[in-house]
Amino acid sequence: MALPLIIPARVLAAEGQPGANERIGVGYIGVGRRGVQLMGPTKEVQLIGLPAAGRIVAVCDVNAPRADALAAARKCRAFYDYRKLLEAKDVDAVVVATPDHWHALPSIHACQAGKDVYTEKPLSLTVREAGPWSRRRASTKRVFQTGSQRRSMYYHRLGCQMVREGRIGKVHTIIAHNYPSPWECGLPGSPCPTD
Repeated sequence: MALPLIIPARVLAAEGQPGANERIGVGYIGVGRRGVQLMGPTKEVQLIGLPAAGRIVAVCDVNAPRADALAAARKCRAFYDYRKLLEAKDVDAVVVATPDHWHALPSIHACQAGKDVYTEKPLSLTVREAGPWSRRRASTKRVFQTGSQRRSMYYHRLGCQMVREGRIGKVHTIIAHNYPSPWECGLPGSPCPTD
């Protein structure tokens, strides 16, 4: 006896629609120092302990020469307005690595555009900004993650534990490192986009 096999169209590859087993297309919003660090050395998007999980299909930066150069090096498309990148059908997820004060809005818009999101910390500039962002993101049902590596890395947790338990003795001096400001400063003026 033979039975028909019904396969949903959404799992089959078609023009403009990758198959279920294909890697996700990732767009990077903000490709300065941190954005490039998050990309890693190849065009493949690596997750810790997993094989290539995606491919870089687009980069976006307001610094057009930087976006163009990186897109050429990574063999992907360059955008200068993240909203245009979010319209791209081959972008399934985005990495937001803009300056700290610009994390929330691109992340909200990405979720509303149906993209999954990884955003560098901090999620928002202010606590007030975080509330509406959290509610909007929840309504989209998109996957969202904020980087908090320093709070979850093994050696950082171990160090905190040792201090709390008094295993290193009395702490009398703390020396902290603060990352420098963006490397490219004093960018020349440019006209505002018309749209």
